[in-house]
Amino acid sequence: MLATLSGIVAVIFYSLGTLFQGRDLLRARTGDEHRMQRRKVLTVAALALTIHLVSVIAVIATDAGYDFGLFKIATLFSWTIALIVVASSLKKPLDNLFLALFPLAILTILTSLWLPGGTPDRDISGGVLLHILLGIAAFSIITIAAVQSVLVAWLNRELKQKHFSPALQHLPPLQTLEALLFELIWVGFLVLLGVILSGFLFMEDMFAQHLAHKTFFTILSTIVFATLLWGRHQLGWRGKTAYRWTLSGFAFLIVAYFGVKIVLELVLDLT
Repeated sequence: MLATLSGIVAVIFYSLGTLFQGRDLLRARTGDEHRMQRRKVLTVAALALTIHLVSVIAVIATDAGYDFGLFKIATLFSWTIALIVVASSLKKPLDNLFLALFPLAILTILTSLWLPGGTPDRDISGGVLLHILLGIAAFSIITIAAVQSVLVAWLNRELKQKHFSPALQHLPPLQTLEALLFELIWVGFLVLLGVILSGFLFMEDMFAQHLAHKTFFTILSTIVFATLLWGRHQLGWRGKTAYRWTLSGFAFLIVAYFGVKIVLELVLDLT
């Protein structure tokens, strides 16, 4: 009951936040009007995050143990992503990412409430829990970077084609957005290294049958981001090149974190 009630209320607040942010993006506003609208969005977002956390705890920490099934872990990922973006938006120009991430949070909340979970687990050591938390942080940061790369690619195209829509006046300069993108990639890359290191330290066998694909694609994603950062530093990669490499690394992470879960829980129905 608590999970359902908190989930529905969180969905309502996320919907309001999306609506308010969309209005701010599409309408020409004065500086004072924009600041008032921004405060309204951040207030609603803070309420949504608080209530979403209650829902996350209720659906994962069950009486039978921790349920890290596909749809339960997805709502934890979306909460972490939304929290990082909302907190970072206090100092960095990330507000317009709300338009993509709040609907994602809504979707994951609804699926966590009404679609089946996995097999609860009571025995999780501190080292394994650290590995899991680092994995959630890495995936969340890279997801934000992927959305940011799409925004950078769209802005770059609009400027080249000289499409000066009202939305552009609320966006920072392209160079600022690109610099922020690579800051996110650097942080995500370093956390990914922590995921791999903690896995080898605390997991019994990182290449066991149920972990081999996750380990392989996580390492592959890390290599992609290492190459992108090298290319940025040595060759000045930006624009479409950065966009494609970022989305490629993100795609490998999706396969790593959700590939086996989808096969086992949805295709083979083995939970």
